[in-house]
Amino acid sequence: MAAILAVGQVPPAEALDLERRRMLTATEHVPWRGVGRVNVAGLRDRSMCTGTLVAEDLVITAAHCVISPRTGKVQPVNDVYFVAGWRRGQKVASRRAIEITTHPGYAYAQNPGFDEIGADLALIRLDAPIPVAQAPFFAVGEPSEGKDALTLISYRRDRPHALTRQDGCDLRGSQGPVLALNCDVTFGASGSPIFADADGAPRIVAVMSAMGQDRATRKPLAFAVRVDHAMPEVLAAMR
Repeated sequence: MAAILAVGQVPPAEALDLERRRMLTATEHVPWRGVGRVNVAGLRDRSMCTGTLVAEDLVITAAHCVISPRTGKVQPVNDVYFVAGWRRGQKVASRRAIEITTHPGYAYAQNPGFDEIGADLALIRLDAPIPVAQAPFFAVGEPSEGKDALTLISYRRDRPHALTRQDGCDLRGSQGPVLALNCDVTFGASGSPIFADADGAPRIVAVMSAMGQDRATRKPLAFAVRVDHAMPEVLAAMR
């Protein structure tokens, strides 16, 4: 497959295709209100990632987004917040975490390999549900080779106050629960949902984990964990 480097340790591609990667307008933003920012606001750790509602009180994101890089341990729940539908100072809802569960096979690593990426998934239980009328949650689906290209929805550090949609994320390969995609990703995109169309409805099929290079072409690749593979084990580990 490819050499792996962690998200945040590889610069974005020098030339980005803006037709594939663009910020959503206010109207385009509405169907994606269930995607939000996962903010860590602790005394010593502060960070942002992207997360997605998969139930009214449950957010899916990358495990490394809720791990302290200083300690290697899960962040205190009081320091983790989910802000649904954040767009230029406006939000649909904000909730604090009351429970954070990472994949039982996940071990934090600054330069992850396939084992770490394949378990880089976490679920955040919110302190109160977010009603569907405010921010609908998304069902889980399966990626299918040969189907339409996938779509990445993310908050990027270079565009932290509005969602960016990137269409045409082609599947370049897979190894177990790990997908290799040709998406352009950068800081903040960790935990971002990757959607496939299923009978006209978006289904979340993977969560963005890391980025690296294709060994043969040296072109950037993005690596994501399949939700249908990893999520059942995280759910089983929840209290």
